[in-house]
Amino acid sequence: MVTVFGILNLTEDSFFDESRRLDPAGAVTAAIEMLRVGSDVVDVGPAASHPDARPVSPADEIRRIAPLLDALSDQMHRVSIDSFQPETQRYALKRGVGYLNDIQGFPDPALYPDIAEADCRLVVMHSAQRDGIA
Repeated sequence: MVTVFGILNLTEDSFFDESRRLDPAGAVTAAIEMLRVGSDVVDVGPAASHPDARPVSPADEIRRIAPLLDALSDQMHRVSIDSFQPETQRYALKRGVGYLNDIQGFPDPALYPDIAEADCRLVVMHSAQRDGIA
């Protein structure tokens, strides 16, 4: 089965300019449009992960994603949060997102009980990147 992910980045230093939405209203509009035109899931990245990315605290990640999750509360099964920060991941799980996407592959075993209790799919990635925050 193929699942189409629309990519929405809530950070100014993301790789792909067209995926960036820095204001909450613009992010909500973009997410709704992605789902309307055929994305099965909207993958929301509150922080960039490329080698030159600036660190973003979990509190800032949560501040960035909260308005979007509020607006999409009836579509949470179609929302993915792209974060490698356990605090942000726990927040997303508590909000009921359908997917978590972690480019580090969920390395924190302390998060596993929360994941096991949630009705959430995982996007497990691996990166051979040696530089940067991720």
